[in-house]
Amino acid sequence: MMPKNLLLIVSYLILFLSCSPNAEVTCHTETISFQSGNFKIAGELKIPTSKAKHPLVIMVHGDGPAYRSYFSKVKECILNAGYATLMWDKPGFGGSTGKFSKEKRLHERAAILLDAVKFISRHPAIDSTRIGVWGISQAGYVMPLAIKHTDDIKFMIAVGCPGTNGINQTAYLIRKQLIEEGLPEDEARIMETHFKKIYTAKSFEEYISHARPLYDNPIQRKLGFVSALWDESNWKPHSPDEESFFDPMEIVQTMTIPVLVFFGEKDTQVDPVQGAEAY
Repeated sequence: MMPKNLLLIVSYLILFLSCSPNAEVTCHTETISFQSGNFKIAGELKIPTSKAKHPLVIMVHGDGPAYRSYFSKVKECILNAGYATLMWDKPGFGGSTGKFSKEKRLHERAAILLDAVKFISRHPAIDSTRIGVWGISQAGYVMPLAIKHTDDIKFMIAVGCPGTNGINQTAYLIRKQLIEEGLPEDEARIMETHFKKIYTAKSFEEYISHARPLYDNPIQRKLGFVSALWDESNWKPHSPDEESFFDPMEIVQTMTIPVLVFFGEKDTQVDPVQGAEAY
């Protein structure tokens, strides 16, 4: 007999691979809003038209501006499989208000996700025992942070999500973008290493020895990853408590819920090989 978790994973895989992009979707759409700390969240709940209670997929954005209308084709697949979907405007965009702090952005996003689970669990059309999350890119940090604090999220689908901390992930992005802009790969790898060492530098001299080559590289400066240099009077070492050091795999490896992960071979923002190996 197939293990329960494996059976669920295979079921979710069939859900996405067998979905027809041209399938007709009939659903009921509700505008929703809820409070999460200082954030007012506005979004959209889509529910299949059948009368039974429905399992739900909460869709979690990646980095940058984001709106409830994103990923319409993915929503169609999920709705056709009989699941409801919930997605909201990110704070500061659309109908959602508030501004993330620079230091705790991931934790604030995770808190919003937890509040969303509590809020939507009370909806009469939602089966609160079958709520899962789907997320892309930066959501790979947000979803595990939320799952750590609740038993109400029953599965996770991760699309192009990092399998390492934000420093390594950004270093990979820098390398790939520099190569795309024409820098030879060996030089791009050197820049990747310099970026990582900025975060582990214990002295100003060590910091500047790695930051200066990045800053002086015209291609990197155009991309803007290191657009300025700290002077010695204002520089201080990075703390391991910063969110940049958070490795989602520390939580993922303790999770007991089914997890389905997708990576794209040519992804230039998230390392698909490292991610697949980590998961």
